[in-house]
Amino acid sequence: MEDVKQIMVVLDGIDIRSADEESLTDMLMEAFREKGYMPTDRPVVVRAGKVSSIRAVENSSQEEVEIYAVAQVIEKNGSIKTVITGRVV
Repeated sequence: MEDVKQIMVVLDGIDIRSADEESLTDMLMEAFREKGYMPTDRPVVVRAGKVSSIRAVENSSQEEVEIYAVAQVIEKNGSIKTVITGRVV
């Protein structure tokens, strides 16, 4: 059985529901790269409240993986952030 990993990405000050696709893709590519994965498709699409599938390559092993991600936009005390949780298989 494959080893399933969980990752979390937090985009402070970003509401993915209103961000344009190109800048959001750039932000997500950078965020996932920092977590050790490089998405292979453009655009990278993650929607609030829906499961998205992202194909990527694990930086350390160059193994192709699939990231199943769900985003949640949190508005609190006048600030906003997007939290993306994903399972890597």
